[in-house]
Amino acid sequence: MNMDVLVLGALIFLAEVVVLTIGTVRTMITVLGESRAAFALGCLEMTLWVFGTSAVMLKVGDEPILGVCYAMGYAGGNVVGILAEKKLALGNVVVRIISAFHGQSIAQAVRQGGFMITTVAGEAAEGPVTVQFIVCKRRDMKNVLGIARAVDPDLFYTFETAGGASSVPSPSASRVGKLLGPIRRVVPQF
Repeated sequence: MNMDVLVLGALIFLAEVVVLTIGTVRTMITVLGESRAAFALGCLEMTLWVFGTSAVMLKVGDEPILGVCYAMGYAGGNVVGILAEKKLALGNVVVRIISAFHGQSIAQAVRQGGFMITTVAGEAAEGPVTVQFIVCKRRDMKNVLGIARAVDPDLFYTFETAGGASSVPSPSASRVGKLLGPIRRVVPQF
């Protein structure tokens, strides 16, 4: 095995990692209904895939290690794609917080944190509870739960993806938000 084959194998590996990472993010953006961004990412993904796959197909008979590099890049790309999707935390979630004794205090703390919250009376097996609903950016969910847990460490919560919302305030805006402005015009959940 010569240096050219090793370099080509490394390039194929990296190309597959990038292709699968883009594919994971594209899938999430597609689910969120962002057709322009999904189109752009799909074109980039398939362009890289065609060149990477054709390089393997042309030479895999002579250099089987290229097939192994391709397979390892594919597997690695799945892992990197999952990590990237978690880091981007695109979209909105509905967080439901259930507390037996601290509902009003949680609501006040969450509002002071800059989030909107709706509180409803409920009934659990042990007696009355408050059920609170917060629609927030997925990236803000840890912050919301941290605020609520500071008031009631024993609270119960669930969350699910919000299909759409008329308005989702986010107190976590920063200088990074200004840098991401052009991207947000294409992908508003970013």
